[in-house]
Amino acid sequence: MVAQKTQSELIIGTWRFEKECDLRTEKEKSEFAKMSWCPPVTDNGTGYADRTFSADGEFVFYYNSNHTDFGIYQIKDNQLIIQRRLLKEQAESKKEAIKWHLKRKLIEKKDDGFYYLPPLKLDLKSVTENQIEFGTDKHYTIWKRIQ
Repeated sequence: MVAQKTQSELIIGTWRFEKECDLRTEKEKSEFAKMSWCPPVTDNGTGYADRTFSADGEFVFYYNSNHTDFGIYQIKDNQLIIQRRLLKEQAESKKEAIKWHLKRKLIEKKDDGFYYLPPLKLDLKSVTENQIEFGTDKHYTIWKRIQ
């Protein structure tokens, strides 16, 4: 008998935003077409970064060649918890700003020596081999595996 893969194993790979579903309005819509804010320029054309999750608990969110977010993630209690990491160059060039943010607990320094933004928690509705749904039963986004 084959053991079933866990959410932590299934999430490993690269994912691309596909669509938003809002069952409260009983319709499906493309979030990119209806965004009220100005989405970042993305190479994939969706306004959302392609998300790569590694087995070592690291992630990369790739928007375009000038904008990439890095950090750590974990899955706990059906939530994906991500923490963006500041690049060492950013931290070293803005020491006063780092001190100010640390004092106000807007960032934290971890044992690995990096500074991290507060965790972002996303509810995991479902995770399969080829699709992730983030959100609730009534309002969620769908992501497809691209690698």
